[in-house]
Amino acid sequence: MNRIELEGLDINQLRAMARSAGLETTKKASIIAALADDYREGAPTIVDTPMADPFPARTPDHEAIIWPDVPQATSDVNGEYVTPPWYGELAASVQIGHVELMGPAGSGKTLAVHKLAAEQNRKLAVITADGGLRKRDLIGQRELLGGQTVHLASEFASAARDGHWALIDEANMAEADALGMLNGMLDRPGIGGSTFTVSGKAFPVHPAFRAFITRNPGYQGTKVMNEALRDRFWSIEVPPLLGESLETMFRAHGMAEAYLPTARRLIEALYSAWEKNRIAYQISPRRAMQASKMADLTEQPFPEVLARSILTKIDAKHERDAVKTIIDQVEDASRYVK
Repeated sequence: MNRIELEGLDINQLRAMARSAGLETTKKASIIAALADDYREGAPTIVDTPMADPFPARTPDHEAIIWPDVPQATSDVNGEYVTPPWYGELAASVQIGHVELMGPAGSGKTLAVHKLAAEQNRKLAVITADGGLRKRDLIGQRELLGGQTVHLASEFASAARDGHWALIDEANMAEADALGMLNGMLDRPGIGGSTFTVSGKAFPVHPAFRAFITRNPGYQGTKVMNEALRDRFWSIEVPPLLGESLETMFRAHGMAEAYLPTARRLIEALYSAWEKNRIAYQISPRRAMQASKMADLTEQPFPEVLARSILTKIDAKHERDAVKTIIDQVEDASRYVK
């Protein structure tokens, strides 16, 4: 738990946690400083409440570590899978080391990792960084179980220790402390020698461990990733799903044939406008797939549902107006296409 979470507990709860952790102090500030994850090495770097007498140092031996099981990978994510042309490179690159997949949303990056892991009978830990991934999300955090403070490790940490695979989606939205940890533990794939720390104890990274990261360059809210970290990965540039490949993917997900021409034309037009810096919004094929299901459920015209599903995702009025102009142009042009 971090300092803010601990400060929200009453003194009796804190004292119970202190006893479980082997602390002798009964002072609130001292207990928080000893137990908080965001105090470096168990001692406060910044104290905003008066401290009592120095408290006994906690040692890692006082804290049990629980390692969760990493689930077996499956390839039935999001329905039937369409094998992309770069899949062979992905299968080869994992034999070298860790892998980075760069490309627009909905281009099949995540699904390809799931399929490869399932084909190779691997266990796969999946972490999404779009909420702001922190170091504690990668190694786990302290929990109070049965009156005892334990460190509940993350699936990512279990995968690194035991030689499984791990996928970090939207990795360029992760926070600096998480990226720094990755930089230190991913430098020796297939060799061994790298370590990571959980609850004050260093663990070796298994040589068979493989990390995959996906990222969407140019998305709002993303960060520039450190070149030293990117150098740990074999990078594959994933192209957008367009043309016949896009229609094939839509069919695999059950989109009605009548919807295909509209979905394809609009996605291609919006992607082209984004590529030319006419708009900031980057379209995902997921918008069209969801809109097709909603049109079937509500019996509303698919073009109207699709347009609405796109425009409601855009907050800025000038950007929404620019995207609507492109949607209207595609709709007008569609009237002349048989």
